[in-house]
Amino acid sequence: MIEIVEMRDIKFAQWADLYQSYAEFYKLSLTPQQLQTAWEWLSGHDTELRGLAALVDGEPKAIAHYRRFLRPLAGEVGIFLDDIYVCPSVRRHGVGKILLERLENIAKAQGCTVIRWMTAGDNRGAQSFYDTFGKQTDWITYDHNMSDEDDVRRK
Repeated sequence: MIEIVEMRDIKFAQWADLYQSYAEFYKLSLTPQQLQTAWEWLSGHDTELRGLAALVDGEPKAIAHYRRFLRPLAGEVGIFLDDIYVCPSVRRHGVGKILLERLENIAKAQGCTVIRWMTAGDNRGAQSFYDTFGKQTDWITYDHNMSDEDDVRRK
């Protein structure tokens, strides 16, 4: 049985285990401070970041973090899916699909016109799944890291 709940309905340690696994998939490590900061953001007191958790047989097995964003050229609001992670043991069992369907219901209820997300170019498994829910765009994403500002300007 799969149940989708708000992030506040699970414990920090349960979320942290899932989020650390997500980071490890992308070969990143999270400090205790980064985990605490993200958890505080998910509490929703000072930010628009929200979260969902998928419980499989009562245990958290997947998470999704999302937030609203403005679309000035369209005069609309969308939802940006920052992170989605499903434990390997429950992949291909409909857990990700149910999470995205819940997010779609949230977007509709809030009058949002699009759900947008990105994934790594080499994450073919995720891309195959995402192709069933959305359409890949032609847009290219850039990051400008403030710590790299001097290096960028020298080039």
